[in-house]
Amino acid sequence: MLKTTLRNLLAHRLRLALTAAAIIFGVAFVSGVLTLSNTLSEAFKKASATDYKDVSVDVRPTEDAERDRQVPALDDGLLGTLRGLPGVASVRATNTGYTAIVDRDGDRLGGRSNTNGTTFAPGPDGQDPKYRFTSGHGPRAAGEIAVDERAAKDAGFRVGDQVRVVANGPVLTSVLVGVFTTDDARYQVGGTITLFDRATAQELFSEPGRYDDIAVRAAPGTTEEAVLASVRPLVPSGAEAVTGAKLRADQAADIESGTKELTQALLVFAGIALFVGTFIIANTFTMLVAQRTREFALLRAIGATRRQITRAVLVEATVLGLVSGAIGFVLGIGLSEALRSLFNSMDAELPPGPVVIAPGAVVAALSVAVVVTVVAAWLPAHRAASIPPVAALRSDLPPTAKSLRVRNGIGAFLLAIGIVICYGVGRTKDKSTGDVFMIMGGGFVALVSVIMLVPLLSTPAIRFAGRPMSAAFGISGRLARENAVRNPRRTAATASALMIGLILVSTLSVFGASLKQELDRVALRGITADYGVSLIGEIPMDPAMAEAVARTPGVTEISQLRSANVRIGAAADDGFGGSGGSGDGTEVVSMDARTGLGLLRADFVKGGPEGFADGLLLGEKKAKDGGYEVGSRVPVTFPDGQRTTLVLSGIYEDDGLLGDAVMSNETLTPHLDRVVDTDILVRAAPGAARELRGNLEKALGDNPAVKIMSRDDYRKELGGIVDLLLNLLYGLLGMSIVIAVIGIVNTLAMSVFERTREIGMLRAIGMDRRRIRSMIRLESVMISVFGAVLGMALGLLIGVLGVNAAKGTSEMTPVVPWERMGLFLILAGLVGVLAAAWPARRAARMEVLGAIRTE
Repeated sequence: MLKTTLRNLLAHRLRLALTAAAIIFGVAFVSGVLTLSNTLSEAFKKASATDYKDVSVDVRPTEDAERDRQVPALDDGLLGTLRGLPGVASVRATNTGYTAIVDRDGDRLGGRSNTNGTTFAPGPDGQDPKYRFTSGHGPRAAGEIAVDERAAKDAGFRVGDQVRVVANGPVLTSVLVGVFTTDDARYQVGGTITLFDRATAQELFSEPGRYDDIAVRAAPGTTEEAVLASVRPLVPSGAEAVTGAKLRADQAADIESGTKELTQALLVFAGIALFVGTFIIANTFTMLVAQRTREFALLRAIGATRRQITRAVLVEATVLGLVSGAIGFVLGIGLSEALRSLFNSMDAELPPGPVVIAPGAVVAALSVAVVVTVVAAWLPAHRAASIPPVAALRSDLPPTAKSLRVRNGIGAFLLAIGIVICYGVGRTKDKSTGDVFMIMGGGFVALVSVIMLVPLLSTPAIRFAGRPMSAAFGISGRLARENAVRNPRRTAATASALMIGLILVSTLSVFGASLKQELDRVALRGITADYGVSLIGEIPMDPAMAEAVARTPGVTEISQLRSANVRIGAAADDGFGGSGGSGDGTEVVSMDARTGLGLLRADFVKGGPEGFADGLLLGEKKAKDGGYEVGSRVPVTFPDGQRTTLVLSGIYEDDGLLGDAVMSNETLTPHLDRVVDTDILVRAAPGAARELRGNLEKALGDNPAVKIMSRDDYRKELGGIVDLLLNLLYGLLGMSIVIAVIGIVNTLAMSVFERTREIGMLRAIGMDRRRIRSMIRLESVMISVFGAVLGMALGLLIGVLGVNAAKGTSEMTPVVPWERMGLFLILAGLVGVLAAAWPARRAARMEVLGAIRTE
């Protein structure tokens, strides 16, 4: 039987080629994702391997201090004390923050997050061992900088040039005194590094006399634990001391976690592609079994058992899966590089490095290929085994009506369950995030039910929708319609592959359109300022920028926006959220008491702005969760630990702009160690709004890191982010659509082979080649449009119900992007035409007499 099975594979290699292509594309996606994950993980680990190799103990601010913008006393006094500890060989203190290098064209080098500035920290010999200078030397005074070799080359800078850099405020012009290379992980993963002298780095990134990191290196023979025991009693409030081993372990864990999350997200889309591929595989083997009915019956007649027949079909599937999986894995290596380029084009800043092929990825890819192929071929194999020997006298074994009745019954039952879940949750008034997942679960049940019901739906739907084509294309249209409904199972499997892709794409489109409308509403209604000024990447700004904005001609008023983590409500321990609930930290937005609420609108449901200057405003949900009403005295613990009670003067609608809580700058600022702005809102003088943008750009020194945005700019930027995410998701779903198209080509090609004698008879009685091609194309279009309409209908339903379910956590209302739906429908028709090109050409070129003689 094994020899017979292998010969059958070779005999049907052309019919299995397109099925192999579906497996190859699905496995290539899996392989590409796993290879990308391994490559990134290795690149990050290699880049960071040297980062902490000379660090025995690191003293740094705690996460709470960093979040609350508190600056612990990591000063020269502590630095001197640490240097004098026994067992300490050296101590290195630095400050680090965002710094962008401005090239000769006035543009920023690097991305948004991986452009860094830090301290040049020389030892007694005047050298900083972390940086190796290829020309010049490290900065020694204010007005001097050094940049990494790659940045200098990209910008065309040489030692002695005047270089502009941007940190957290106005553009700084400094003299380039050195160019260096380094093993710093930030540089190794493609970032830029700018070195400043100690005083300048402190002024830019912390406070004069304060550091944000002190690295201690142990003397030979001294353990990290011994140094930690000496350092820990000296650590000030708001800071912590950790061993180098813990730093390295934490960094490895972060790398593992980050790559794992990316891998899991991408594997979801790979799984969708493979799921779509199972329809193609099952359809192919079903058609092969039907075409080989006489062959299997003859094998049964000469003594083959049912188990041998089943095993023979599954062996074919296994070999097909192994060969396709191997090819798919090789293609996946190239796909991994394409994925990396895709993410880098979106400012993901993934590190460079050689492709890493792990044995686990090879095993996983081949295993997935074999398992998916064998599972998809299981039912066709079972049907092959059930063919009786007497069927050798017949050429076909049609499916029984009973099997369709059972399938339709199960499908109808599941559809009822899905409708009950979606309708029941949809009618709930107070919805939560869990309700959204319930809707998605109901939608999945409905999806499964529709897949089972597609054979039942296909015949009446295609008969009805095919009438215009029959009228327009005559005999070609009528034959195409009859061919499309001849085998409901085959049509269903082919249409379902495309349907699944369109369900996901349509659902995403509804969510995207609804989200864009909500963001438009928030931006246009909530922002009443003429312009907002901020730095890219939400980088905090030096208040000196607000002073420059306020002096700009055409500005009548401004408000600086700030934020901090404040504990609102009474907690069980010390007010810092130990018990959860209302005592947990809340991100508070603060603004100017006089002008803020005139530039950023709050829609009050209770109370109002009166008393805001020394009071508190809360979002509707935050007030409800804490049980507060207007006039309530709300306990507040500020970032510096001071406690007070503030009067709640107003409760506003939750809109995403103001967050959960708002207070005035006058109330919050005295409790911040480091005062920075997140945004500056600007009101223009009457008639001066158009000219004001240029005035602001000039006042801020043509800073390439500054964003000056009108309300319409905010709306477009938010909409652009949504479109970018949608296009990314569409792209990741594109593999599923490609596999669905392969399925249509495959089904039509095998159908043409199956109907060879029929096509020959049509040619013999006068049907010309043009009409034959037209018949195949129209059949393809009918199946494609049927699958697309069904997919879009279910996708729109799930999307609308999902948006309605999300109303408990957002103010979105469902929006159906009809223009995009129309485009999808047109594309589905084009897919049908393109998919039919080769099968139609093959059918039209059949030699008439040879086709009639075909068995």
